[in-house]
Amino acid sequence: MKVVCFSEIQWRYVRTRKQQVLSRFPAEWEILFLSSVVKGKPNNYLPQRDGRVVHVCIPIFKNFPQGWAKKLFMLAPVRFMWNAIICLWLNVVFLATGFHRGERVFYVSNIYYAAVLPFFKRSLMLYDCNDDHLAFPNTPSWARGYYARLARAADLVIAVSSRLATLLREAGVNEVHLVGNGVDYELFRAAAESGVPEEMRGLRRPIIGYSGVVAQWFDFELLEAVAASFPHASIVMVGPLFGDRSEELGNLMARRVNIFHLGAKPYEMLGAYIAAMDVCIIPLKVNELMRSADPNKLYEYAACGRPIVTMKHSEDLEPLRGMIFLAGSREDFVEGIRMALASGADQDKLREFARRRSWQARADEIASLIGEARSRKRVGTGIH
Repeated sequence: MKVVCFSEIQWRYVRTRKQQVLSRFPAEWEILFLSSVVKGKPNNYLPQRDGRVVHVCIPIFKNFPQGWAKKLFMLAPVRFMWNAIICLWLNVVFLATGFHRGERVFYVSNIYYAAVLPFFKRSLMLYDCNDDHLAFPNTPSWARGYYARLARAADLVIAVSSRLATLLREAGVNEVHLVGNGVDYELFRAAAESGVPEEMRGLRRPIIGYSGVVAQWFDFELLEAVAASFPHASIVMVGPLFGDRSEELGNLMARRVNIFHLGAKPYEMLGAYIAAMDVCIIPLKVNELMRSADPNKLYEYAACGRPIVTMKHSEDLEPLRGMIFLAGSREDFVEGIRMALASGADQDKLREFARRRSWQARADEIASLIGEARSRKRVGTGIH
């Protein structure tokens, strides 16, 4: 079977849900991954192979830094013409990669393909909704129509959180399957047992740490409150930094000398950095975007058996109270860290929680849903 993934991120970017799930699908499934074009990043317009995955960049745009381009794409005729070009572009890519024939399953997470998908035959279309796409800053007004069109046209709809499932039902989807994020459990457990990374050995204890992308959803004011409340602790951040946050982080580190940003680390080693932290924190903003989120770092922290303190940005976290520390305010967050430092964590419970939510378990669940949906569709169309 051939699977075409219409993605909003690049294949070689940080390992997100799509890469994790697709790479664990049955070995006989062939994968074509349509990456996004990102300014300032390597963009491979010619197909490249990474194991059984072929990936190539497609210029599907959702936003523009230039005001004139943003205004131009507000015009329906302009979007129509660009989508016509994308249709031709995709046909060429499908022909060049051998994905133009045979039974194709479309695995879609990028809503901005919605206008071109009706022009391509497929045996099944899956919409894997892993974010509230309409809650991102500067989302164009015309995106709402694309989101609704994709959600209603999909044969199988999966949501990463209960909030997203509710939004999809409100958009007219009858059946939504809830499949959360996960963790490469064995990889993180092995890294956690490999010892403390050299650059963390000289840091003052306790170490209060964050592992993950530092983007627009990261709460710098909360991090500063933590640094101020624990002046003798080391506040450590591990992960890539989005360009527009570098100045903000630099100013914060100048004010709070106990904050350290170690930068991005090899994925295979993240478990070692997490295991070296005395408390792991998730200082994300409580806003509409994060209400629908299911951060991977929750499962990564749990796989390493570390105490976890997080803002209660989503109602899906409530059942985890007692296993992790949930905060409803900045004051609660700081107090949660104090409690976590004092009491530690139930490591066995956390690890078992993570093990049952491994990426392999998630991939198997989604693959099973695809198989069931294809069978139902065959019966419905009379194909045997």
